[in-house]
Amino acid sequence: MYTLNYYYRFLQTSFSYERIFKMYKKYICFLLTFTIICFSLIAAPLPSIHADAAILIEPKTNTILYAKNANQRFFPASTTKVLTSLVLLEDTPLDTMLIKTTASTLNVPADSSHIGLKVGSKYSILEGLYAIMLASDNFVSYDMAIKHSGSINAFAEKMNRTAQHVGALSSHFVNPHGYHDAEHYTTPFDLSQIARAAFNNPKFTEIAGTATHTFSTENKTHSIPIKHTAPLLDKENALYNPYIIGAKTGFHTPAKRTLIAKATYGNIDLIGVVMRADNPLQFKDMNTLFEYGMQNYSVLTNETGTISLLNHSYSPWAKPYIDFALDQGWVIDSIKNYTSAISRREFVNLLKNVVPSNYSILLDKYINYDGDSIYNENLTTTLKEVSLIYNSLLNDLSLTSTYIPVLTNFLDQSLLPNPYKDTVNSMIIKDIEGLNNTSPHTNDPITYEQALAIIYRLSPIINMYNPNDLIGFSLLQ
Repeated sequence: MYTLNYYYRFLQTSFSYERIFKMYKKYICFLLTFTIICFSLIAAPLPSIHADAAILIEPKTNTILYAKNANQRFFPASTTKVLTSLVLLEDTPLDTMLIKTTASTLNVPADSSHIGLKVGSKYSILEGLYAIMLASDNFVSYDMAIKHSGSINAFAEKMNRTAQHVGALSSHFVNPHGYHDAEHYTTPFDLSQIARAAFNNPKFTEIAGTATHTFSTENKTHSIPIKHTAPLLDKENALYNPYIIGAKTGFHTPAKRTLIAKATYGNIDLIGVVMRADNPLQFKDMNTLFEYGMQNYSVLTNETGTISLLNHSYSPWAKPYIDFALDQGWVIDSIKNYTSAISRREFVNLLKNVVPSNYSILLDKYINYDGDSIYNENLTTTLKEVSLIYNSLLNDLSLTSTYIPVLTNFLDQSLLPNPYKDTVNSMIIKDIEGLNNTSPHTNDPITYEQALAIIYRLSPIINMYNPNDLIGFSLLQ
């Protein structure tokens, strides 16, 4: 094993320190830049969502895959009817009959959506569920709530208890239809939990996924064709998504456009919520969310029935680095998007994995715990910042000008273990200057997968030396 002292003595007889330091800076900068250039291809970014808020979950594990303002309060509008349907399906026989009442026309605002049912018309709870889930009839919602609980207040109390039970802890509902009321609110996360519970009911899923239905009154004396308000289910519409198995739309002026939907892609189910969007962006956002979930995640069920969520949110080139990092315990397989930008704090914590444990304290100086630094360190880091941290660490460990130029110019590379040889090969690629036109800017953010690739290349360099030989050890005395 070559030691640091061997190279240091060699340098003393071969080069001036100034010349070596310049060479070192050139090689380190190239190593980082070349890594970023090569590892910037084919990366899939986080979805760009137009709506003010959104969430995407995998319902079997109840894992959040994407969130935008997911815990902020918004008005649900007619997506309220998902909860209304859930309450009704829990304990109301589907063949229960009711009528459209005069009271509904007096208590529900006249500008509410409806299917054109006449007062006195008699229909079943099942038909009523189709009317509210497909055509969003507020009058039918009112009458079914009265039939169920005797009053709107009593039904709203039942709605709130059910919401709490399924994990929607930040919501408050005052009516069964979602017509605007300042005290009628929810969050994207809460709606995802309500939708998760509702879609666990096969009958709800069947109704919510029906594109068209003929509403029939008692004894089929009158029929009304109704169509789902979500074009995602319309095969003739450009927004059609064949993987969506159910949806519910919502709208009023303060809420803007809201949407809940569920899709199934192979072995993974996805539930999305979009809130406060402009029409038709709520549908485009939902398709974007589902595409993101489908491309980056899958579900594995083992022989014992245990369900695991698998994360594929990295570029093809990054797979060996991600796999290596997972095997080494640098990262824990989670929902993190590896193509998203990494913060300085995250980068430093990753870097600690390849530094001998006695030396990890050297990295703490890059994370200060006073004043605004905590905020700044959680901002995305850049190529410039990573380079400074990288340089400073190698200086602290005395692994800078005392080894890189020597290895790249004089060392017999056949003596090196393969991972380290790969590192050296990267540093001696010719025509460095020719890459300038495609080099990333020093202020460009570094992604999580790029950070893992950079740290992977540092790991064999540090591991080549006995920690006791590192001159930087004196900094710890």
